[in-house]
Amino acid sequence: MSLKGKNLGLRTVSGAVLGVVVVGAALLSKWAFAVVAAVVTVGVVWELLRMVRTKEGVEPQNLVATALGVALVVECALSGSPVALLTLLLLFPVVFIVELARGKNRPLENVAATLMAVVYGAVPMALMVCMGQRGGEWEPAWVLAVVMTVWVNDIFAYLVGCSIGRHKMCPSISPKKSWEGFAGGVVFAVAFAMAAGYMLEGNVIAWGGLGAVVALGGVVGDLVESMFKRECGLKDSGNLIPGHGGMLDRFDALLISAPLAYVYMLICGL
Repeated sequence: MSLKGKNLGLRTVSGAVLGVVVVGAALLSKWAFAVVAAVVTVGVVWELLRMVRTKEGVEPQNLVATALGVALVVECALSGSPVALLTLLLLFPVVFIVELARGKNRPLENVAATLMAVVYGAVPMALMVCMGQRGGEWEPAWVLAVVMTVWVNDIFAYLVGCSIGRHKMCPSISPKKSWEGFAGGVVFAVAFAMAAGYMLEGNVIAWGGLGAVVALGGVVGDLVESMFKRECGLKDSGNLIPGHGGMLDRFDALLISAPLAYVYMLICGL
């Protein structure tokens, strides 16, 4: 077996295991999914701030960002409402107070990176926890529909791109992405979302729109992470997940698509 084949096999197995964990946690209970969301938050925050630390003299507040991120996920699990995210505004002063106490060089960059890590890494996962809470009950189908639409988009964008991809989408940031792969991912994501909407007895057209929003958000999320890694000279954000890299490498698409999906669901009443 070639090295490429081994890597693909490892990527497939680890991806399948990760998928089972996410789906299983969502089906088990709200708190099981919240634990997974908190773990993802911690991984994303630390990997993102690891990137930032490649910049000479920049020292973000890893522990503060992690604590704030986990607190947001837990609060959304308790309340079931995105209003809980307003707590973030009340906790922001903590970051400034800690920075004053640390007396580090480049405080502007330190504070900015710390706050960005919380917003970028924790808010999307907290919204995913909110997404599954409806009328005081935990309804995992809506969460899983969004997560699996992201996966469908990723898988078919890769397969179509590898098969017929010719026109590069954003070669300066992600040389392997093609417009053909992008189109294939969107088509299959929309189809999957419409099927999910049908099974949930919802408005199939509105669910198709959700699929398009999730797919577009996922592509943006992937490109954003690639942009960050390219600036920092990194191939992967970490090595926690065999064949995939880090937590940020695996969940980059969801970090942008989750907030967009949540807002779309509110607007369309899904």
